[in-house]
Amino acid sequence: MNSLVIAQAAGGGFNPSLILMVALFAVLIFMMFRGRKKQAAQQEKLKTNTVPGAKVMTNSGIFGTIVGVDAEDHVQVEVANGVVLTLHRQAISTFLDNEPAATATDAAPAVENADATSDVAETPEESLRRLNDQGKDERNS
Repeated sequence: MNSLVIAQAAGGGFNPSLILMVALFAVLIFMMFRGRKKQAAQQEKLKTNTVPGAKVMTNSGIFGTIVGVDAEDHVQVEVANGVVLTLHRQAISTFLDNEPAATATDAAPAVENADATSDVAETPEESLRRLNDQGKDERNS
């Protein structure tokens, strides 16, 4: 009887923990490939949406409009009239043109463009009033 127990232990037999380890390893590899595919798709979306005129928000929360893109992934973002920041393409976190809030205010860009092309400059008081009213909504009125 002792020889039978020793023979079964030496032969290995069926080991369920080995199957569990192989299955977990396969799931881990699947998740790694899936994550890389999602990241590549996100990078491709970033490249295709980065065009002049697109309204964006950076990783640091700065809102602006893209005015230029060069070959080295540098993006020029206008954050105020005449104020242009040069950022890396990956510093852009959100494109605001595709969000529902942007579609509700389709008339606003036409007014901004009309002000930008006119020869009359905005006074500092008008700028302050416009900037103070820009972030207000019904919650903080």
